Amino acid sequence: MSMKHVAGAAVVATGVGISAISLSAGFAQAAPLDPPPPPCPNCHGGGPGGAGGPGGQVPPPGGQVPPPPGGQAPPPPGGQVPPPPGGQVPPPGGQVPPPPGGQVPPPGGQAPPPPGGQVPPPGGQVPPPGGQVPPPPGGQVPPPPLQAPGTQPPHPAYRPHGAYDRPTAQVGGPRDAPQGFSVPDHGAPPPPPPRGYGWNDGPAPGHPPPNWDGPPPPGGWNGPPPPGGWNRPWNGPPRDEAAARSDFGPFAYNTFTATPVFNSQFGGWGYWFFGDWIPLY
Repeated sequence: MSMKHVAGAAVVATGVGISAISLSAGFAQAAPLDPPPPPCPNCHGGGPGGAGGPGGQVPPPGGQVPPPPGGQAPPPPGGQVPPPPGGQVPPPGGQVPPPPGGQVPPPGGQAPPPPGGQVPPPGGQVPPPGGQVPPPPGGQVPPPPLQAPGTQPPHPAYRPHGAYDRPTAQVGGPRDAPQGFSVPDHGAPPPPPPRGYGWNDGPAPGHPPPNWDGPPPPGGWNGPPPPGGWNRPWNGPPRDEAAARSDFGPFAYNTFTATPVFNSQFGGWGYWFFGDWIPLY
């Protein structure tokens, strides 16, 4: 083959290659692109093995990979776990550092004693250094309790009695009263009010009772009731003054009813009998 034929063939081949390249570029620009895949909220790179971590998840901007389903996250590249939000990391022994005051309560939960070494009582008051308790808020200290002496000086025995041992011509009364008798304003206590306890609500007797000496009560035997009221006639079983001294119940005295009452300032127990106060003891 002559040189002309070789040169001509090369020119033709070159032209064909250039045309093919031009057509390829034109078709590439003229053909439409494939539509993009639908968005995936939890994956980037399309499925397992694509971009991101397992399952196609991309770590957040902070660079921390969320833990796997087992709940434990692998340590970071440095091998150290980041501290908690408070910034304090417990030591290897698991002991928590002491509070800001520097004192750690013992295991029993009791706080250490104050600097002076004295624990305040339950009321919250700490005695002063001298050991004396301060006075109460009113400022008055109660006196110590009184103690009775072991022995009493010699003295006669107490014996309640009336102002009159026997009736007189001016003051009438029973002549057989064991301890005498008294009248109002002369040794007798204030008489009970009408219809009150100890008041005798009997009718006027019209005559003196047995063993009565002296004048009648101020209003006579048929007049208004004397101090303590008119005594009723006794209509029960026999019961004398000795029985009343044991149970302080009503009893028969000179055929009339006597009702014991108590008065600590006038001989203790006694009873009213036709205007006279007679001690029971």
